[in-house]
Amino acid sequence: MLTKNISVAQGLANGSRGVVVGFSNSGLPIVRFVSGVKQAMHLETWTVGLGAGRTVSRRQLPLQLAWSVSIHKSQGMTLDAVELDLSKVFEYGQAYVALSRATSLGGLRVKNFKAGCVRAHPSVLRFYQSIED
Repeated sequence: MLTKNISVAQGLANGSRGVVVGFSNSGLPIVRFVSGVKQAMHLETWTVGLGAGRTVSRRQLPLQLAWSVSIHKSQGMTLDAVELDLSKVFEYGQAYVALSRATSLGGLRVKNFKAGCVRAHPSVLRFYQSIED
């Protein structure tokens, strides 16, 4: 699964799934994505500013195994196939974040759903009540 938008126009976005089908001459993986695109992967550099003109960076392949991702780690991803277990949702908005990652109902499977797991923060509810009045 991709962990970075590479080419959204080609369907290569954060959360796109694929299968490694080979390796390039430099030993890096070649991936065939669900969208049908076959892409040779390259190391990507992530840089973070530390303040006072200092930065730190790392280089890695923008790939991870896709059999399990936490709700927290799924934020910002677009997923074509999602199986959610909502039995351990513990925070306001967590169920929404998980459900909203799916691109279609056909690619969504929900386990252990209870109405109480879908909760909004009380301040959010108060805000919406105030604008309805």
